[in-house]
Amino acid sequence: MRAEDTLQFMMDFNGNLFWNRQKCLDHLFCTIGNGYEWENGELVEKDYDTKQMLSRWQLIEPVKYAEPRWLTVEIHEIKDGMQRRGFKENPKWYPLSKEYSYLYNYPDDIKPDWLALIKECKQMLIADGIEV
Repeated sequence: MRAEDTLQFMMDFNGNLFWNRQKCLDHLFCTIGNGYEWENGELVEKDYDTKQMLSRWQLIEPVKYAEPRWLTVEIHEIKDGMQRRGFKENPKWYPLSKEYSYLYNYPDDIKPDWLALIKECKQMLIADGIEV
């Protein structure tokens, strides 16, 4: 599946876990044992249930840039007991492993769209002050 379509799938079907691009990229490229494997230059999820869902799930058109289709919010308590809604902040990154993270370990035949996501992920990490 195309890289952007994979991100869109993650946000559409697991929005509580993957509410923005950073969460998706962190899971795909930084998290060790994420359930994905490189296959023909693309990351493919090895979860049986997801494969069944993927066989039924199709985009009308390929996604140019994946993004959440709705804004996920959290409830925050404030001093006077009232509650307000606020956007979820970007989460912390999974600790990088040069030996195991897909950020560093990808195949020679990686597809250009997947390589672009790796570069985007590296840029986000650097912007957050993490040495890549």
